Amino acid sequence: MADLRITFNRIGRHGGQSGQPAPAPIERALTGEALANSIALYARRFLASTSFEVLLDSEAGRGQILAGFRDAGTFTVEPITPEVSSV
Repeated sequence: MADLRITFNRIGRHGGQSGQPAPAPIERALTGEALANSIALYARRFLASTSFEVLLDSEAGRGQILAGFRDAGTFTVEPITPEVSSV
């Protein structure tokens, strides 16, 4: 299982909107539903709504957070390339 970096464009009203910085990227070694659940746990702190869902398109490398049928955030998912040591 490859390590993945999730980079948020924004989450909710305060995480990357109105001149505020986007939430920090997170790194996970998960896939599928486990990855979506992990993103939801992280995103929860930025959302006013307690009812939301994470939509993840692993093949396209992106996802969206929906709250009340509204776009509550977007993110990209990319594999982390291991650094090669030049010794």
